[in-house]
Amino acid sequence: MIRKGWLGFFMLLAAALLLRLWRIDATPPGFHFDESFEGLEAWRILNDPTYRPIFLAGNFGVAPANAYANALMFGLWAWLGGEPGPTAMRVTAALFGALGVVATWLAAEELRRLHPDRLTAALPWLAAGLLATMRWHIHFSRMGIEPILVPLAAGAALWLLLRARRTKSWQAYIGLGVVLSFSLYAYQGGWVLPPLMALAWAILWLWDGEHRRALALGGGLAAAIALLLTLPLLLFAVSQPQLFLLRPEQVAVGAGAATQQGFAENALAYLLMFVPLVEAGDLDPRRNLPGLAALNLWQAIPFWLGVALALWRIRQPGHSILLLLLVGLLTPGVVSEYAPHYHRVLGAAAPVALLGGVGLDWLWGWGARAGAQLAHRAWRRPLSWVSAALLALGAMVSARDYFVRWAALPDLFYAFDVGLWTIGQQIAAQPADAALYLTPRSADHPTLAFAWETQAGAHGPPVTFDGRHIFPLAAGAAPAPEHYIVIEEEDFRTRLLLPELFPDAAVTTTILDWQGRVYANTYVRPAGSTPQRQPMVATTFELGDGVALAGYDAQMAQLEAGRMLYVQLYWDVRAAPTHNWTVFVHLIDEAAGAPNLLAGVDSAPGAGSLPTNRWQAGWRILDEYQLLLPDDLPDGDYALFIGLYTADGARLPAEGIGFRIGEVQIE
Repeated sequence: MIRKGWLGFFMLLAAALLLRLWRIDATPPGFHFDESFEGLEAWRILNDPTYRPIFLAGNFGVAPANAYANALMFGLWAWLGGEPGPTAMRVTAALFGALGVVATWLAAEELRRLHPDRLTAALPWLAAGLLATMRWHIHFSRMGIEPILVPLAAGAALWLLLRARRTKSWQAYIGLGVVLSFSLYAYQGGWVLPPLMALAWAILWLWDGEHRRALALGGGLAAAIALLLTLPLLLFAVSQPQLFLLRPEQVAVGAGAATQQGFAENALAYLLMFVPLVEAGDLDPRRNLPGLAALNLWQAIPFWLGVALALWRIRQPGHSILLLLLVGLLTPGVVSEYAPHYHRVLGAAAPVALLGGVGLDWLWGWGARAGAQLAHRAWRRPLSWVSAALLALGAMVSARDYFVRWAALPDLFYAFDVGLWTIGQQIAAQPADAALYLTPRSADHPTLAFAWETQAGAHGPPVTFDGRHIFPLAAGAAPAPEHYIVIEEEDFRTRLLLPELFPDAAVTTTILDWQGRVYANTYVRPAGSTPQRQPMVATTFELGDGVALAGYDAQMAQLEAGRMLYVQLYWDVRAAPTHNWTVFVHLIDEAAGAPNLLAGVDSAPGAGSLPTNRWQAGWRILDEYQLLLPDDLPDGDYALFIGLYTADGARLPAEGIGFRIGEVQIE
């Protein structure tokens, strides 16, 4: 029997791993922002011995446990001859998901031992099997982000608490303290777990007079261990409270105007996410098949049966603790925006599986009891296996909904940054001396940066700019081909400008989204070609610090008040600027005695996308500014001035109010 038990356990674990690892290199696709951010942090942890963060400062503050786990995985992956990236991170998540199934099995076994008169030996298999086949849990077991750690911590904490109470084992209490501390380093949605387990401990203490002294001593030990291990994080929270609480404050109900839902509406949304008869699930395709409930019908039936049984048996501590964990682990979602938000409340998957296991276990036991009353005892097993049928049907529907329906969504191209990840890999594969430009995304986007920062011999970041505001190019004849990667889904202007500048530029690479639309094109300006577009008004004015104004385009005549004045400046870069200059374009009334500013724009070049400290010698830069003219601006002629300045007061030109480039006629 023991061998059969272990064989069944490993078969269950194998099924859990299969659902989490099958086609992990392709589903999900791409490498979205949150994953790649934590991937870059993991890469830095692995390769920089001085970098050991207690809390990740980027992306509005992120708990660090997942990044450390992925640093270990990247090291193992490299040792096995692989490359760091989304597949390695998603394998880490899959292993955490499978460990969550094991923790749920162990917790269910302790629940069975706590209430042997109510729960059968089938409970661990049924509860763990439900979690193993739950699409909600499978989904986040295949993404390289940290929420998958919470159901693991919840299941492990419940197991250790109940085991410690039963065996009076100090090792179990120490393990409980370690797990509770781990939950605080895992994910903000797991911060509720220590108080929830304190309440669970209190329920056991009130119910079990025989073990109160041991529970009190053991609980104190677990709390001390948790506090000791969490001390570095607490000190960080005290020293940097704004960063530590930034993300919770951003998503809290009432913190912003993102949604109008209150606590009552959120609570209803999380109730309905377990009702498969309504389309009330998470709408984000990154987190769900939009609108689909977290449980399918065959899983919802035993879950709601388990909830009803737990309410009926609420005076029994095991059942009341399950209800406590369910409500408590849903609370982070109830108090935050965008309900239902599946990954904020993923920790609740553990009590959901356990409650579903209670429902399935009742059906299993009911079959045995009903069969015993029948004249033909052969009916006993078929009636017991109703729960197994529900589990199997739920698993099949989950697999279909994830691997067939969800995986085929065209929206996943954008939800998982497939286009950006493809661009990043293409850039990394280019020769080191290739002249590459990218618009409109910046090089610090984690999905892009991961591609070239983690690969030996990779090209490195391209020149990034926002082509809707600015355009850099080699002035004169290009010494080598220039590659312009244009994300046309976002930058609608560069594809219109390029034919004017380089009529002989050719599209060499096209990336299509999953609906067949052009996402990005790579245009190549041939070596030796010269820019064909020249300024409408040519000038040569040396402002200084290596910057000269070669001319400008502007509508200088017959412009109406209240309209937009478009000014495009042509900068020639003689030498790389030594300062980070702000450009100003001002419309001045010179007839008022003292110069009077009527309209103007002060901005880093390219709306901040290409500051002067990234300009290169030999460039020409087309830099556009838009001035909204006042509605009450009288007719007349007004002067247009441009110039540059820094935060410390330096100016170019050094004297006067700027360089006067011409007059604007308002009619």
